[in-house]
Amino acid sequence: MESPKVIIGKLFNNRIIFKPLSIPRGTEWLKWLSSEDLIEFTKELLRLVDRITKGKKDTNDLEIFLSEWRETALVNQEDDVLNDIMEAEFEIDAGKGKDWSVIKEEIGL
Repeated sequence: MESPKVIIGKLFNNRIIFKPLSIPRGTEWLKWLSSEDLIEFTKELLRLVDRITKGKKDTNDLEIFLSEWRETALVNQEDDVLNDIMEAEFEIDAGKGKDWSVIKEEIGL
């Protein structure tokens, strides 16, 4: 089976150039990100790498970043979790949810 690929594109001299990149082992979870999430992931990753090279961030920040995005990807692959999230958002939009401050008070936080 062929390894999953990500297609990266850039605009250069009014031409769009695309390049397929194999997803390295250990980051297979990237395939579970939605297209929108993958775009956001790439933008944030490039910003973070730029900050790391300028000494404003360190590799620990990169590890945290990748861990958080991995969790997002894992949630995206679980249909039942996504359905629960969408149902909860619908209930909140319908005014059925509770404010976080009320919940914290109820459980003693």
